[in-house]
Amino acid sequence: MKKLICIFACIAIAVGILSGCRNKTPDETTTEITTEQTTTQKPVPERKVTLGYYKGKSLNPYKTESPTNRNLLTLVYDSLFLPSDGYTVEPLIGLSFTNNEKMLTVTLDPEALFCDGTTIDPSDIVYSFNLAKESSFYKERLSNFSSAAAGVGSVTFTLKTADVYAENCLTFPIVKYGTGDNNIPTGSGRYTVSKKSGSYYLNANEHSTRQEEMATDRISLVPITSDAGELYMLQTGDLTYFFDDLSDGEYTKIRANTTRVSLNNMVYLGINSDSKELRSKKVREALCYAINKPSLADSAYSGIASAVDVPFNPAWEALGSVSSVFYEHSAVKAGELLDEAGYVFAYSNNQYRSKNFEYIELTLLVNSESKPKDKIADMIAKSLKDIGVKVTVSSLPYAEYISALQRGDYDLYIGEVKLSPNMSLNSFFTEKGNANYGIDLDSACAKAYSDFRGGKIDITTFMQVFSSEKPFIPLLFREGMAYYSRELTYEDSVNEYELFANIYSWSVIN
Repeated sequence: MKKLICIFACIAIAVGILSGCRNKTPDETTTEITTEQTTTQKPVPERKVTLGYYKGKSLNPYKTESPTNRNLLTLVYDSLFLPSDGYTVEPLIGLSFTNNEKMLTVTLDPEALFCDGTTIDPSDIVYSFNLAKESSFYKERLSNFSSAAAGVGSVTFTLKTADVYAENCLTFPIVKYGTGDNNIPTGSGRYTVSKKSGSYYLNANEHSTRQEEMATDRISLVPITSDAGELYMLQTGDLTYFFDDLSDGEYTKIRANTTRVSLNNMVYLGINSDSKELRSKKVREALCYAINKPSLADSAYSGIASAVDVPFNPAWEALGSVSSVFYEHSAVKAGELLDEAGYVFAYSNNQYRSKNFEYIELTLLVNSESKPKDKIADMIAKSLKDIGVKVTVSSLPYAEYISALQRGDYDLYIGEVKLSPNMSLNSFFTEKGNANYGIDLDSACAKAYSDFRGGKIDITTFMQVFSSEKPFIPLLFREGMAYYSRELTYEDSVNEYELFANIYSWSVIN
């Protein structure tokens, strides 16, 4: 009889438990199970995807001066097109385009919606374009665009000069008409921003044009108050992921997973075309062979950079058919070229080369506030000394460095430019370019670049002229680093324009 009573009691308890589960939401069921387990084992803390934002800095994509916030906001605001890893465009709000000399027309996705469920209209694109043209971050990218006009389901952009790759620049954030002055304008990205009890969150946008099923519907935003805060917060578990462009050249190893991110930042050796020694093409070519570019990348940027001989990002798909000159480091070859240029060792014990009894002596200008570039300058000076060229390094604070460039008080200089997604070299070959120091804007190379940009010659022809003239010497393209928690399921397919390209698959494993 006692056994029978026990059986009935067990059945009753089981029925009670099952009926209780039917009346609870999945979250409530999970809470109950966790509570029961605490009596037998140590609870496992719940882990969530967390991202950082710079506290006190704007979350408006056109007003923020914080790179951290700007990167974060790519999750909230989509653009017309996305640059791929190979710097070609992939459709997003823009379905297709036609690029005809100075007219670039984009057809919009008629099903694209803002997060509030309203349709993205051509007038929204024009409105966003005008905001981008006035913003400190996007205006340089759009400097060749003069205007935008709304059509029926399309927008037509007018260019100042023809550009066969202009569509690559249509990566500015699209915001709803009239919301651009809001703290958080209305966007159409994968997530929306919400604030609760003083904390910010990202919530999955059900109207996202990408229509991806997000593994993480809600992301907590953690405030950052110092530039070095992300590394510490990642190690403590307060952050799941962050990106560092390594502009200071210092890569910090921490207890986390990492993946390298290609950047469109080119470090180069500028040449003053008015320098009598450097007017010789053979001397400029000798410099190319004398400099050990892979060594510069390894020493100055901890190997997180790619040595190059072309003035374009090596990941650019358009370079696939280009056979450029490869300047393998060779002091012997450099010396032979200097001999041909007439710069020789007059006596067997000479340390430096001379021509007509005048030593070849160059001044190399560098910004002293950049440790990696200071190191590059010293390494180049040593390499040139090894082939008999005397180099004096002039390391100046940034303001004085710029003044010296403007005066032409240099023979060589170390510079860096961030190329726009269309690989524009306008910084070098146009009158208003910010890197045209020492370049003859009436040269054959400047004209060849204009013809290439306008579609009159192909990239191979331009590169042949560039390799012959050498108006400047590309050294390397820098890379950045994405750090992420070891508990994060993460596919490392990202670029600097899509740092969260695979976020739809992110989740944290306890």
